[in-house]
Amino acid sequence: MDALTARRYWMATWLVVGLWLALCMATLDYNGPFFDEGIYITAGQRALEGYAASDNYLSWFAGSMLWPTFAALGYNVGGLIGARAVATIFVTIAFIATLLATRNLFGEAVAFWTALALALSGPLLALAHLGVYDVPALAGIAVSFWAITKLHRRDHRVWLVLAALTYVFALFSKYPTAAMFLSLAGLMLALRRARAVMDIAIFGFVAVAVLLIFYIPLRAPLSQLGPYLAPQELLRQPPLVLTSSVIYFGGLPIVLALLGWLMARDRPLLATVLLASLVMWPAYHLWQAFVVGLSKHVVFGFLFGYPLIGLALSRLWARWHRAAVIAICAALVMVGAIQWQQLDHVWPDVRTAAAYLTEHVKPGDKLLINDSWPYTMYLYMTGRIHQPQDVIDIYSREEAGMPLCNYHWFVESDYTPRWPPDVLEELKQCRTFREVFSTLSSVSMLNFGFDYVVVPVKIVIWRNHLQE
Repeated sequence: MDALTARRYWMATWLVVGLWLALCMATLDYNGPFFDEGIYITAGQRALEGYAASDNYLSWFAGSMLWPTFAALGYNVGGLIGARAVATIFVTIAFIATLLATRNLFGEAVAFWTALALALSGPLLALAHLGVYDVPALAGIAVSFWAITKLHRRDHRVWLVLAALTYVFALFSKYPTAAMFLSLAGLMLALRRARAVMDIAIFGFVAVAVLLIFYIPLRAPLSQLGPYLAPQELLRQPPLVLTSSVIYFGGLPIVLALLGWLMARDRPLLATVLLASLVMWPAYHLWQAFVVGLSKHVVFGFLFGYPLIGLALSRLWARWHRAAVIAICAALVMVGAIQWQQLDHVWPDVRTAAAYLTEHVKPGDKLLINDSWPYTMYLYMTGRIHQPQDVIDIYSREEAGMPLCNYHWFVESDYTPRWPPDVLEELKQCRTFREVFSTLSSVSMLNFGFDYVVVPVKIVIWRNHLQE
């Protein structure tokens, strides 16, 4: 490829990134807070106020307080949209780093087609404006990926140190991303060959040294993490649900990446590492029969697998199979749009109900809410409750040790996890709660026949009139 054509491809790549970023920023206010967003923003605010240790978040978070702090800072600047804007910045860094790595591996044309395909990914678009701890982890892994490709081109181990440090950044953000070491080590083996063993040793030494600096002073709460990191039996899914979800989120990218793998006969080991990285997270979820988080986890594999898709599209286009490329892009647009719409509305919008509570709840009130953390976020950030522990959910009700009839508020949502029947029966027996507000939201999902359906979700607020 001549220099002028390469430059045009690279300029077109940046145009795709710019349009993608504008789309993400324009759609930040798409839904109310996701359950995890409520957790991280509230926890981050508590950390900024000096209560992170007393609240003991590190004993059950699958990540450090890194993302919660970023999320709270963003919320203080611009509310929920501000927190999501920070998430978009992190995912944009991941997007750009992936394209830079692709350029180093395969050139400008493949980087352009990778950008186009990745920009059409529904899971990536959804994650790009979701304020969860996956987003800084994604940025860390992507920058580590890019740094290893720079090491391959420049042969200077300062890039290896950068790769190790950004990997640790990802690990601090979300501990399970430790599994991405397999992809990074495989990449070093494919690119560095004889020097790979020493590279991996240095990478591991730097990463472990930094991790120990963090772990040693915090080993007490971190030692309690084991049960929380393991997939919960309650959340395991039937085989049909799991298989259909894996096909839905990973099927098309895996098929297209396999096409790229077949076209990369001149670099079989590299192509195999990239393809294996794409397949890793779907395979893990199938193995564990665990569907929660699948749509976010597959994006980590997309960082490595989509360069193969870009390679396939680039070579098809160069060989004048333009109709095939257009058909593939049309399929990516259609599937990506459906996934994006569904993922953005897979939880109910509780903002109307939360607004009612923030208007009427008084400091000192105690609340029972099954889908608790989005409400807790609004109540705490507006000063309507003294601490997050003033809101009790299904999991903490028994630990609270407070009779149900003594609570000031009770919120019942048709969204999971629902209140068990015995709690609802006890509420009726109190004879002191009256319904004061109700609203209707909805969630979007695909059924087993891959039909798009919208399910209504009713939210009812009850107030204890004896506690007014």
